[in-house]
Amino acid sequence: MKKHLFSFVVIFLLLGCNSPKNSNEEARQENEILPAVIIETKQETDTVKPSDMYSNALDLPEFQDCTDFGGALISDDYGVHVLQNDKKRITYLLFDELSARNNSGMPLWKLLDTLQLQGTELNIGWTGNVMLNGRIDNELIVLLPDDIDWIDTEIFDTVKQAWRFDRIRKKIIEIPVKGIRCKNDMYGID
Repeated sequence: MKKHLFSFVVIFLLLGCNSPKNSNEEARQENEILPAVIIETKQETDTVKPSDMYSNALDLPEFQDCTDFGGALISDDYGVHVLQNDKKRITYLLFDELSARNNSGMPLWKLLDTLQLQGTELNIGWTGNVMLNGRIDNELIVLLPDDIDWIDTEIFDTVKQAWRFDRIRKKIIEIPVKGIRCKNDMYGID
């Protein structure tokens, strides 16, 4: 699983690095936050039915035209997925909660929240690499500048936007970027 996740992250990062330079207006539109996808979700107190659970986010009708760029666990029971729709040029950040396991032991997830970002060639600092005030915070994911140096930079000091996958509120919440840095998981790989 780690090997596959690492492969998805590498491919995602490489695609982001090879993005063509946009004009200022196109760059501004590229990083625009869109309204969250409207998906009917259940409140925490509701009973989760089997039809509300999924093993792959691409099985959800809202995301069938997307490509899955991978995911990560932020704890034993919560996960993050990054999906992209190339036709619509939208990147989706999904916040999932482990609901059950099927008969084969595969995890079944419940979608808690989504965030849409305009563009598909974004530089995303993944959960597990993002530091707040010098300490890794697994609930954070960031949007990095377009012109970052993936080869020679060990830590990215400039962050455009940051979000917390808040396990208490079960929401994706935008947070201030002050004190946030991101480790470059590609640094030192030849």
